[in-house]
Amino acid sequence: MSRQLQKILMCLQQASLYDIKVFDQVLNQTITAALIHSTPTWNCLIRAYSRSPTPITAILIYNHFIKGRLILPDKYTYPAMLKACWRAGLLSKGKEVHAHVTKMGLDSDVYVGNALIQLYGTTGHVADACKLFDGMPQRDVASWNTLLGVYNDNSGSWVEVLVLFKRMMCEGVRGDYISMVIVFSACGKIGEGNFGKLVHGYVIKAGIEPALSLSNALLSVYTKCGEMHAAQGLFDKMAVMRDVVSYTILFNGYVDMGSVDSARGIFDRMRVKDRVSWNSMIHAYVKAKHPKQALDLFRKMEDEKVKPDETTMVSVLAACASLADLQYGRLIHWFMLRNNLRQDIFVGTALVDMYAKCGSMQEAMLTFYKMDSRDVFTWTAAIDGVANHGHGGDKALSMFSEMERQGIKPNEATFVSILMACSRSGLVQEGCLLFKRMVEAYQIQPKIEHLGCLLDMLSRAGLLQQAEEFIKLMPPGEKIIANKTLLSACINHLEGELGEKIANGLIELNSQSHATHILLSNFYALAGRWAEVAQTRRVMKETDTRKEPGISSVDIKT
Repeated sequence: MSRQLQKILMCLQQASLYDIKVFDQVLNQTITAALIHSTPTWNCLIRAYSRSPTPITAILIYNHFIKGRLILPDKYTYPAMLKACWRAGLLSKGKEVHAHVTKMGLDSDVYVGNALIQLYGTTGHVADACKLFDGMPQRDVASWNTLLGVYNDNSGSWVEVLVLFKRMMCEGVRGDYISMVIVFSACGKIGEGNFGKLVHGYVIKAGIEPALSLSNALLSVYTKCGEMHAAQGLFDKMAVMRDVVSYTILFNGYVDMGSVDSARGIFDRMRVKDRVSWNSMIHAYVKAKHPKQALDLFRKMEDEKVKPDETTMVSVLAACASLADLQYGRLIHWFMLRNNLRQDIFVGTALVDMYAKCGSMQEAMLTFYKMDSRDVFTWTAAIDGVANHGHGGDKALSMFSEMERQGIKPNEATFVSILMACSRSGLVQEGCLLFKRMVEAYQIQPKIEHLGCLLDMLSRAGLLQQAEEFIKLMPPGEKIIANKTLLSACINHLEGELGEKIANGLIELNSQSHATHILLSNFYALAGRWAEVAQTRRVMKETDTRKEPGISSVDIKT
């Protein structure tokens, strides 16, 4: 081998995967130095470009290689070439190369076979990849790992990962840590925590070195399957080798489980906190209905000079809405304008929702109409605000019609808001028609929220017999709440006969809530049945039925 060729190969080995200028210089040197007849040189170039951001160049080099017909590719050419094809998304070219492989008699080579499995699996032809695997005269552990990876990367084939791993064990093939990482990943995706524990046992028994990536994969299995005790135990054992990924996996696991205190404990221990971590912790507080802690953490985020983004603002605005803190919400809006934060459709919707829930419908509607684009969630937030602030059902119906005219399809939450607006405005006919359209035109299956709105609408309007018939259609588990609503309406409309019937039904349903007993007591008092009043109150005392204390807050301006 010439010194020039040795120098070129050394340059390729030392170059970064993304150093395209080096690759281009080597390609020019190869042609200039007349090393065009050297297969190893071309193989090195094809391999380097197949791993680079421009894999198409590897295909062009191969085409030039073949067109000259001066030398032949070998078994080292094709794995890199096939990799370039699947990375460039060129299945047709890959099939052409597959034909070349067969013609050259290299299709029985295990490395070429692995590359072919990767090509077909990565481009969505999983059945072809499986067929190639089954037809291989010999396989190594990389062959198994390649097909395991193909199954794991296709959402409909995650269970096949576990099936193939079992087959691997039955055929006596000892997996390596890459096999285990893939299997653990599949276990996490399908929630197979028990299988993950079995594989963990196999890892220990087989003496596979517990690399950091393997431990993190197992940690991910436990967190995704809700096995937080096992996850915490594994995390504690990883004390020497855990990294920022380990902290992030455990942190996200606690966030998903709603364990905000445990999540905060991990968050505070994280050496490196990126913006995603801060956003996750703030969102966790909002989701767990701890808005004050969310705002406190946002202030700390500012103190530590971490720049917020649109995701941060959506969570912070939701916290302001939960607290009905209009002044703080305005400050956040001003903060966004001052820092030129992009107000996308999600931020705009959060602003509309915040202003509406804080009682400033004027600012909510101003923000709504200034938005460049609106989706169903934006419209729903605005309609919900109108429904909750006494602007009348007609205004809500007008907005709903405008939304439909603009081609935006209402969702379940939209119908809850518009039905609630009809209920509070006494628009019974309009509400019933909307409910019918929801089921027939939009194919939305009514949920308890929709049924509750319709029941409340009928009860408010004094249509108690219709409300009673409607309750009969409701699921058994929801009938207690529905009967309580109807009994309250019977008291308001002085409907004694139906009220007694509903009261007896509540007793049969054995509802033990404080609200139910109070309703029964009030109804019996209204009917002058003082013995039943005394009996109801005696039951409340004997069972120590208590009302959950309410909470009030006063914002004192200084």
